[in-house]
Amino acid sequence: MKFQEKEFISKKGNRYLLRSPEEKDAEIMLEYLKETARETEHGLSYPEEMDMTIEEEMEFLKHFAEDEKSMMISVFDGGRLVGGASLTCVGEKRKIRHRGTLGIALLREVWGQGIGRALMRGLIDFAGKAGYVQIELEVVADNTPAINLYESLGFTTYGRRPKFFRLKDGSYVDGILMVSEL
Repeated sequence: MKFQEKEFISKKGNRYLLRSPEEKDAEIMLEYLKETARETEHGLSYPEEMDMTIEEEMEFLKHFAEDEKSMMISVFDGGRLVGGASLTCVGEKRKIRHRGTLGIALLREVWGQGIGRALMRGLIDFAGKAGYVQIELEVVADNTPAINLYESLGFTTYGRRPKFFRLKDGSYVDGILMVSEL
């Protein structure tokens, strides 16, 4: 499903465009994903693990836009992608398709500007319209700003996953499991 394009003015007064990414955005989407992976250990992948081709990303974005139970919202600063979030169905089986799972990533330069909150609100609104009963997410236990954001939007912690991530240096980081009922 596509997000209704709109302008967002950040806490710092910067103007951004929020919209669903399109197939034409595939190359900048891949660059953005690599950049967010370089900037923080809070994401799922390392930059060198980002091996999707432009054609594969185009197909992924096309599929996402056509899926009635999924939405992706990207944040553009001119032609540059600086953030994004997505909501997908946990699975298509009847017993679990009432649950959505959410992911979000922002470039460090736009942290603390209210962009994450705007993305989350857009996806929470969509989730209710799409018939989800709850939204779930996982967050690295030491990502306090993200946890605070999620809690302020009604998410609660329901568990902790030990050794959620194994970092390059061999150390581990736990994960926090959070849920919001709609």
